[in-house]
Amino acid sequence: MRLKHLLALLVFLPGLLQAESELTAEEIEDLLGVKIRFATHMAFNPSIVRAVDDQNDQAIALAEIKQRDEVWKGAGGELNSLIRQITQNDVARYFQRRVENNSAIDEVFLTDNQGANVAAYPPTSDYWQGDEEKWTASYNNGNGVVFIGPLEYDESTQKTQVQISAPVISKDETIGVLVLGVSVDYLQAKQ
Repeated sequence: MRLKHLLALLVFLPGLLQAESELTAEEIEDLLGVKIRFATHMAFNPSIVRAVDDQNDQAIALAEIKQRDEVWKGAGGELNSLIRQITQNDVARYFQRRVENNSAIDEVFLTDNQGANVAAYPPTSDYWQGDEEKWTASYNNGNGVVFIGPLEYDESTQKTQVQISAPVISKDETIGVLVLGVSVDYLQAKQ
């Protein structure tokens, strides 16, 4: 499993390490390994699992999710009632504490079994993650796996980061995905 994460990192993060970098492949694996374990651990938090279960129980139709996505994107950064609901609930406040107390983490958000936001801090750029690789690769058709995304500029945080997606599991079933944005500054500081 660790080798899989290392290979994903080396494939998805070209240019992250300068030619003069002195980090070995094992050090790179260990560097992100801490954040992978952190994301996986958070995904097993009972409050997080319960929040995803509760939203999944609502069985929101995909058409409604897409409509909410348009409302979310159309808000232009303003906190409408939908964005407040997702960014000011108990789980979002827990995420806020994690982001504010850890300079390595730019954002944390949680989705249900369709990729719709359950909680987020700070607000994501859209409501529906279900059409994005960070969600589809991690949800993996209900066979959840950890996924490390590419190093890229994130619109919602206005920062360059790597997103680590971890499955949220309940009763041996993948029920959602937790995404942790790790700052490129954290990665570069370790070089």
